[in-house]
Amino acid sequence: MDEKLIENKVLKLRACFILAALMVVVPARGETPSDDPIVRWLHISGHRAIWRGELKALMITHASPWYDFLPWVQARRYDPLALASDLEKLRAYYRDLGYLAVAVHLTVEQLSADEIGLGVHITEGPLTRISKTSVIGNEDSENAFGQLEGKPLSRDIVDRSVSRVVSGLRNKGYAFVRAEVETTIVAQQAELVLKLTSGPVCSLGTVHISGNKAVSENTISRGLTFQSGELFNEEALQKSQHLLYRAGVFRSVALALKDSSKNRVDVDVRVSERPFQALRLGAGYDTDEDLWVSGAWIHRNFRGGARQLRLSGRISGKNRETVLGLRQPYFISSNNWLNISGFVQRERQAAFEQDELGGNLSLERNITTTADLIAQFSGGVVDFSADSAFAEMKVGLLIDTRDDIFDPQSGMLAQFAVRERGQFLRSDSEFLQATAEGRWFRRIPLRSVLALRVQGGMIFELGKTGGVPNVERFFAGGLNSVRGWGLNELGPKDHEGNPTGGLSRVEMSMEIRTQIFFSLGTAIFVDVGNVDAKSEAFNPGSLKYAVGAGLRYLSPVGPVRFDVGYRLSDDSTVTKRIQYHISLGQAF
Repeated sequence: MDEKLIENKVLKLRACFILAALMVVVPARGETPSDDPIVRWLHISGHRAIWRGELKALMITHASPWYDFLPWVQARRYDPLALASDLEKLRAYYRDLGYLAVAVHLTVEQLSADEIGLGVHITEGPLTRISKTSVIGNEDSENAFGQLEGKPLSRDIVDRSVSRVVSGLRNKGYAFVRAEVETTIVAQQAELVLKLTSGPVCSLGTVHISGNKAVSENTISRGLTFQSGELFNEEALQKSQHLLYRAGVFRSVALALKDSSKNRVDVDVRVSERPFQALRLGAGYDTDEDLWVSGAWIHRNFRGGARQLRLSGRISGKNRETVLGLRQPYFISSNNWLNISGFVQRERQAAFEQDELGGNLSLERNITTTADLIAQFSGGVVDFSADSAFAEMKVGLLIDTRDDIFDPQSGMLAQFAVRERGQFLRSDSEFLQATAEGRWFRRIPLRSVLALRVQGGMIFELGKTGGVPNVERFFAGGLNSVRGWGLNELGPKDHEGNPTGGLSRVEMSMEIRTQIFFSLGTAIFVDVGNVDAKSEAFNPGSLKYAVGAGLRYLSPVGPVRFDVGYRLSDDSTVTKRIQYHISLGQAF
């Protein structure tokens, strides 16, 4: 008999013995049970500290869905090996949170010859807390580790605290510091002793670069935030890896410590280049732009230096745009990116029509791995008329910790920007615009994500004549805005009912996105916002409300979205209370 088959049978037999010691079986009369019955229900009880959905997410065993009679749906059947593993995972999870005396009991109810119900009862027991901490080996770290006192004896809490202590020492030159935690528990009170072996303070030795073919060593060296001879700093190595990835020319980047002398440590930088040229084509439909097609040609190492050249275009039923851009990483410093671009675009909206020819020159400064400071100068002409020439300056801050830019499940995004137009060329329209936006994402039970967004802005007129043109004003309503209104329908309008935009805007959205099965999901949302001709958009009494629901299909190119928004607030300028929105990508 095959050795692997024998091993599997032994494991299943062992699991059955474990389950037999834990479970109470309620038999059904006059029926011979199946060896692998369908799990009709799974109930978890006794839990107070942890949400039921969080516990079920740890388990492989699940109840079979009610629609398992469909030919393409596979019924969930009882697997003793998987269930034994699930129960052990539940115990380990509780212990890791500080419930060291947790007990898990299983009840199996025989519903029919081929169906069972499973009941899992949890007795959590008392919570063990940290009563005292001490550090041996580097007493300077006592304060950081001492913050654990009074907290639950959670593996995650302790590991994160130890990681902070170790990272702090590695950023001070202790490249080979080691840490060990000893725990003594008496009557639900834990005493922790952190033993540190710091090792010598190290400086950086030789930096070895390998794996590059077309990208020069000089370009890679410019992306490093450390140099030979400096004090070893783990944070500098991590940021250098981030900056090399960000250049866009590498498929993989790895920084490792090599064999070194007692007080010096060499660094091995290994990279793998990706194809430099790419052609991207796309087409789609959304309710704001109608049908659209797009294309882009990219060269990621144009004339060397990891310089990126990009030519892109997009045509829709309302707008057209062509952009030629050049992006230079490591400009003057490893933390700087220089961007130069020229564009020609045409916009056709109910509120305005405009053709624009212009260019941008911007400098991005990477502050941390998740934050950038941006300064941009732009200029151009509107409707190809020299009399409409403009120039503007913009400064902004971007913080982005999202786990995915297309379909985020956790993290946050915050951006702030101030834009000034007209002072350089003394045009008729001179104004200052300030905007801010925050987005927050968090996983919640039932395979769901809670998404929140708040954004707003103000425009201050600086010129005495001309005012602020419509194209520069704020608008609201549409598939990525307050979804109870159509595109740009929320806010001031002229006597013919056409949107004119405003000088102030505020929007708030809350959305719960839930994955149902396979790639299909749902969403429910509440949108709030307003646009005002002056500065009254932030007045709580003037806010407009909408609610709605939608479907999400997780395609390879991003979520395909269908939303139905219902306008709660009265608006005499809008006839329809229900709006339908179709698009590619989440609303935010």
